[in-house]
Amino acid sequence: MRHTQLLTPLTHFLFAGLILIGGLAPNANSRVAAAEPATPPLKALLIDGQNNHQWKETTPLIVEILESGNFADVTIATTPGKGGDLSTFSPNFSDYDVVVSNYNGEPWSAETQQAFEKYMTEGGGFVSVHAADNSFPAWEAYNRMIGVGGWGGRNEKDGPYVRWKEDIQKFTRDMSKGGGGTHGSRVPFQIVVRNADHPITQGLPRSFMQVVDELYGRLRGPAENMEVLATAYSDPATRGTGEHEPILMTIQFGQGRVFHSTLGHDVAAMNGLAFQTTLRRGTAWAATGEVNLPAVDGQVLTSNEAASGDPAAASDVESKPSAVAASAALDAPPKLDGDGWKSLFDGKSLTGWTQKNGTASYRVEEGVIVGKTAVGSPNSFLCSDENYKDFELTFEVNVDDGLNSGVQIRSQTRDEGGRVYGPQVEIESAPGESGYIYGEATGRGWITKEQPIKDAYQNGEFNRYRVRAIGDRIQTWINDTKIADIVDPESSSEGFIGLQVHGIGKNQGPFEVRWRDIRVRPIQN
Repeated sequence: MRHTQLLTPLTHFLFAGLILIGGLAPNANSRVAAAEPATPPLKALLIDGQNNHQWKETTPLIVEILESGNFADVTIATTPGKGGDLSTFSPNFSDYDVVVSNYNGEPWSAETQQAFEKYMTEGGGFVSVHAADNSFPAWEAYNRMIGVGGWGGRNEKDGPYVRWKEDIQKFTRDMSKGGGGTHGSRVPFQIVVRNADHPITQGLPRSFMQVVDELYGRLRGPAENMEVLATAYSDPATRGTGEHEPILMTIQFGQGRVFHSTLGHDVAAMNGLAFQTTLRRGTAWAATGEVNLPAVDGQVLTSNEAASGDPAAASDVESKPSAVAASAALDAPPKLDGDGWKSLFDGKSLTGWTQKNGTASYRVEEGVIVGKTAVGSPNSFLCSDENYKDFELTFEVNVDDGLNSGVQIRSQTRDEGGRVYGPQVEIESAPGESGYIYGEATGRGWITKEQPIKDAYQNGEFNRYRVRAIGDRIQTWINDTKIADIVDPESSSEGFIGLQVHGIGKNQGPFEVRWRDIRVRPIQN
């Protein structure tokens, strides 16, 4: 349950990556436990009220992430707005296990600053999220808490830049002149763990992707008693610094523990599983010195695909990793590499296929299945001998201009003539309906009602199709462009795959359609 107070915020708190940077390490007795989150939940104070970011949108997400699975009980402390009387903001920090900052605004009163310093010195926990590290450039103790920060006039007088150097495989402290704080274009980026032995990172994959976010660079500050747990490369191609910048950090301040994460620019970024997972783990460590959360499956946080999730279901990443992985993977097209793919075409013969419902011809020619129209024939189908239920399918296809074709999925036959019916992935030259789902011989017409993309198919060349069918959800891609993503509970959940040659009228054709590299990857649920 969350509570609201009319108080003030600190800064953005998440989690951070570690490697010792000339200072004290975290408490030696910090450890990773393999148990469920502690009961009762952590008592967390979330501070907001001023920020150059949309704190009214992001604060509810942070609350949902932390309260998911009864991990924490969050109280929100909202400061007066800009120009307001900040002397009225005076939370009792000692009532909480951890303070999380979604605040970037005017200085707190001297009394509140002193109270927070006392809280941290005596063993409190603090989490700084994204722009929270922009706050309070003139507050010396705060800058020691966050290790490094940006903007607000920060420069070489405030401390070094801290970067990982790949060529020497260690962190450096750069005292050259320059301002603190920058970022390039918002893009997805890979986070690389540099200290896998810390309680926060012990349960994480060694590298994983964050969704579109701001990648902070050129942060600088005291960098005392700071460990950088993880970094990300700020690519010059996206207006980045060309450096491996700190992303997740921990700092020891007196007896207190700080987790500093630069992730979490906006709602989209906070929907990222990388943000949610590291925030929870970093908050647990800041509050207790331990991480009593299960390790995160490498299929959930992968090194090449950024995944999003519902903040309110953040605990599912820990409790049901395989289910979350499957859900997250549905946002990306099927990978063409990896295990589990089965070729449906040997490149030499039509073994494993049977023709149904028509007199069009099918032949193999130079590693390609060629279907040719026949005047007066109804739609013809070359059908797989095996049926498939949940699967990923890929193939390349090149159809003559003027011919309509398609690939049946989960299809069946009826009547003595073996009439093929079921969902069909459309194939035709652009502009057209390629990639959308049609109900062949079902009376339903187009199953995909909305068809905004008409030009993903490239005429006169082979086009790569990818199809995923899991449960009643069907998704299609052409040449990496997502075309359809529908729920279709009316069609069969299992059936064959069929290569269609459409019937033609008199004085038309002949036309041909060509398929190659036809592969399927069954999905076992």
